[in-house]
Amino acid sequence: MPASRPNLRTIADRLGLSVTTVSRALKDGPEVKSDTVAKVKAAAEEIGYRPDARGVMLRTGKTMQVCSILYSPEVGDYGDPGFLAQVESLAQGLEADHYSLVVLAQTSGEDPLEPVRKVHTQRMADAVVFSRTTLQDKRAKYCLQHDFPFVSFGRTELLTPHAFVDHDDEQAAYDAITRLIEDGHRKIGMIDPPEDLTFFGYRKRGARRAMVDAGFDPDSLIWMPSDVSVRAAREATTKLFGHQRDATAIVCASQMTMIGALEALMELGMDTIRDGIGVVGFGGMPFRMLSKQKLAYYYQPQRHVGEVLARHLHELMSGANPEQLQTLLPYRRIDDLAAFREGEDF
Repeated sequence: MPASRPNLRTIADRLGLSVTTVSRALKDGPEVKSDTVAKVKAAAEEIGYRPDARGVMLRTGKTMQVCSILYSPEVGDYGDPGFLAQVESLAQGLEADHYSLVVLAQTSGEDPLEPVRKVHTQRMADAVVFSRTTLQDKRAKYCLQHDFPFVSFGRTELLTPHAFVDHDDEQAAYDAITRLIEDGHRKIGMIDPPEDLTFFGYRKRGARRAMVDAGFDPDSLIWMPSDVSVRAAREATTKLFGHQRDATAIVCASQMTMIGALEALMELGMDTIRDGIGVVGFGGMPFRMLSKQKLAYYYQPQRHVGEVLARHLHELMSGANPEQLQTLLPYRRIDDLAAFREGEDF
């Protein structure tokens, strides 16, 4: 006969406590002494106790799950692997609350609202995480209207405050353009996704502000709309340097976009060092170069993003004010990508 699964009674008998006390201790109940809470949690960890999800749902209506919406094209053959690192750290961060993370894919042709509506109406999870936000994001509006907990990876301009984690794209773009100008670049191309995404607006604002502060016409920036993929970026870069012979720098939306830009430069017989081409990228994964190239990389680890998302979810579902759960993460500029190969702590 297989051993029975540890439950609250197992812990109670082990410590000589009531089942009610054990249950309250595991929930950090204020009526239970702190040393008792510590003993109960230690015993639960030792015997491998985990709440029965079906029982919890029957008693409380909670699924003990959080759903992260995956935008499929970003992790396809030409996508961004940073999402996977974010998912791993988010899942690990939820474990302390005995929550599991489920991932739901959104295809390129699907209405972004549909996965969120499905999670809510089918009671697939107690909260949701989504990215690729827009200024008037209808997913955020839906969650706010239905009082459905969510944390967005990206900001909106909705009047009702909500929890979010985002990168400081405006400041990073300002710094990138300022440094390119200081290096003598005047014709600068920018490969970014469709303009309706919020982070694009912040980058555009930062880039234009840098041009104005340096005394240049912000309209001289060359905008190259592109999907966030290697292939699309390669095509955009080829088009840029084919039509703008005097272009000398390119700012890429992501690390995958940067790979596409470098592939295009190689195909065009151009070199970042020999020809003085400025290449800048943004990303959340270590970017390793196999050949010597002059690149600038604005880095914010996606693992860290996942950790902050998990903390915000914990506090949100514990009753915290969403307005207090709004985190803007700065990028770190890295000019020597060989540092990643040397194992430095980033």
